[in-house]
Amino acid sequence: MFGYVRPNLADMSQEAQARYRAHYCGLCHTIGDRHGQAARMTLTFDLAYLTIFLGSLYEPEEVSGEGRCVPHPVKKHAWVRSRVTDYAADMTIALTYHKLMDDWQDDRNIAAKGASAVLKKAYIRVKADWPRQCKTIERTLANLSQVEKRRDLSPDAAARCFGELMAELFVMQEDYWSGALRAFGYSLGRYIYLLDAACDADKDAKKGSYNPVLLMEKKPEDMRDTLEMVLGDASAAFEKLPLIQDEEILRNILYSGVWLGYNEYLHKKDKKMMKESEVKGHGE
Repeated sequence: MFGYVRPNLADMSQEAQARYRAHYCGLCHTIGDRHGQAARMTLTFDLAYLTIFLGSLYEPEEVSGEGRCVPHPVKKHAWVRSRVTDYAADMTIALTYHKLMDDWQDDRNIAAKGASAVLKKAYIRVKADWPRQCKTIERTLANLSQVEKRRDLSPDAAARCFGELMAELFVMQEDYWSGALRAFGYSLGRYIYLLDAACDADKDAKKGSYNPVLLMEKKPEDMRDTLEMVLGDASAAFEKLPLIQDEEILRNILYSGVWLGYNEYLHKKDKKMMKESEVKGHGE
């Protein structure tokens, strides 16, 4: 369900690309420093966006530098970190831990069970530091699981659960901006869930799995209007916030990057259908 909130580098200036990569590398290093080097495998685009978003709003003091890592052992890469990066690193652990636990409970995935055991101590520390966020993650994911198990007939029931999760994730601290941050996170969370459902619709139809897109009796390619409407709510909340620092990156991701996964899925689907049609034509 994660990995959709990513940049469209083709439409981003070189300066903005470098800045994005510095944030991304900074988050990766921070996860390793706070939770162990193995935990760096939990890094996602989505939490990098959270880092940049909250950093733009609060403009905390940043620390920057260059370094090498296992994925990039030869060339040094620039990184930037702040207290917001620390928060995003902790939320990365919380979300990954529960994703792994969900994979184990739903599919009895042994690898997921083993990985969750590795992260358990880290998650306990994160929960002690961020009880509000972690309790919300636990509650909303439990509710989401129940919605999916009872195959709720409301197409938006599951999306609302994930929206509530993301709403709380965007509120690092209760302050003047909490309402607008929750509104943004809620709409972005609903968008992510529905987007993921659209991209999984064909697979879930074959498996008989719960999927709100199938409940709406829509094909994945028919979901664009719905997705645009939900993302419009996120955009409205976004525009109310004084986000100046890294504005190009934030707008690039929100108005372009979040569509990459959907567009790529539809493109692959079209190519697959064309090949099947060609094969069928030759057979006739």
